[in-house]
Amino acid sequence: MRKSAEFRNVFKHGKKVITDTLVFHILKTDPETARLGLAVSKRVGNAVVRNHVKRRIREAFRLKKETFPFGCDLVVYPRKGIMDKNFTDYQRSFDILIARVRKNKKH
Repeated sequence: MRKSAEFRNVFKHGKKVITDTLVFHILKTDPETARLGLAVSKRVGNAVVRNHVKRRIREAFRLKKETFPFGCDLVVYPRKGIMDKNFTDYQRSFDILIARVRKNKKH
């Protein structure tokens, strides 16, 4: 996702899931696609640090993308202290998100 209108739509109509590492806003969309949007503020660190965090989030998403039970637009932003976390924490956050999405889908 790249357009600010797409981000606003997810923030307005999507569900929010908070983990210890990442905050997710997720909106169910087309059953075929899962799209990722990143919002990494300057509070995280300088450009090098922000890009490092974004690469880690993209890679964790890439590895978990196929396990989403439906297509979605997903906006992710890191929580405070993200640089103290390792890549496993990023993956664990996506696992928590997927578990909550599946749990809510059954209702």
